[in-house]
Amino acid sequence: MLRCPGQDQRFWKPEDVFEVQCGKCGGYVEFFKDEPKLKCRNCDELVSNPRIDMSCAQWCRHAQQCLGVETKGVRSPAR
Repeated sequence: MLRCPGQDQRFWKPEDVFEVQCGKCGGYVEFFKDEPKLKCRNCDELVSNPRIDMSCAQWCRHAQQCLGVETKGVRSPAR
């Protein structure tokens, strides 16, 4: 199955994978750029991805099916 370049990890840059500190326990959660939320392994707190990049969701008619999340009104982060 072919994937769009924005979601195909072969086209990602090193900065597309990063850690975010959990606000509850201070542990770190590793995010991929397209993951909206993950549970902290230390305390099970749900941590939101502050750098989520779903810019393709703004224009792609298959975005909701591809990404599996509601895409209406999604904005790409300022760079």
